[in-house]
Amino acid sequence: MMKKVAMVAAAAAMVLPLGLGAIAPVNTGVTTAYAATKKAAKKTTLTLLSSKTLKKTAYHAKRQAALNKALFAADKATVTISKKGVLTPKTTVYATKKIVVKTRATKTTKAKTLTCVYVKSANGKVKGWIALDQLTKGKAVAAKKTTKKASAKKASAKKATAKKTNAKKTTKKATTKQAVTKKTAKKDTVAATAAAKVAKKTTKKTTKKATKTYQLVSAKKLKKTAYHYTTKRPAYFTGKFAADRSVVTLSKKGVLPAKKTVYATKAITVKQGKKTVKYLYVTTKKAKGFVLASTLTAGKF
Repeated sequence: MMKKVAMVAAAAAMVLPLGLGAIAPVNTGVTTAYAATKKAAKKTTLTLLSSKTLKKTAYHAKRQAALNKALFAADKATVTISKKGVLTPKTTVYATKKIVVKTRATKTTKAKTLTCVYVKSANGKVKGWIALDQLTKGKAVAAKKTTKKASAKKASAKKATAKKTNAKKTTKKATTKQAVTKKTAKKDTVAATAAAKVAKKTTKKTTKKATKTYQLVSAKKLKKTAYHYTTKRPAYFTGKFAADRSVVTLSKKGVLPAKKTVYATKAITVKQGKKTVKYLYVTTKKAKGFVLASTLTAGKF
């Protein structure tokens, strides 16, 4: 038995250099193999069953895999492994050696055999031992390079889509704005029409109120006499005399110009309620009509 152990150890020493690589505790089998004790996860010693060299073969990892270091004993058929890094799916590595190891049985798990290969990248930066079931034969597929033309085309398409979207948004915004403007214009028109009706009604009411018929008490001509006013501009009225009775209708025409001298040529007295009121017929360059005598002062301005 001791002879057999010595022969396997000697073969491992010839094929496998000391200090190289390790086995990946990635899948369930590997994890179980390395889980003899939780505290011994960093370094695990396994029984070495066989070892041999391989023809250089390309492999890559299906997913991220553990890259390990292995230390072979000189006097017995064992190998101690420890994790040293990871192998990414994008890296192509080449296998040149293979070993078969056996895990130790525990209270919860049975002893299992595991095949591991020694791999190395083309530039030599990645090297170590990985469980064979974590690798796929063949080189890693490189990510497709996006050409400048394709990038420009993609960017142009994206820009065109953005432009179309912006144009659509602008059209929608303009349509909404136009609708709001139209609605506002309609509302303003309705408001203006209503205001015009109110104004017309008010004007009619004011006109009706400003036009009154009084009983005529007396009327006479005057020698042209100057008058003026210093405070509020007095209103002047047109007078319409009835042909068949002693009445006069006074209608407001406006107000006299500010601070001007006016000349009276006629005078009428009318009855307003229980009072008699005197009006003078005055003329200016811009206005002429009957003015309430109490609002005027004799003499030039």
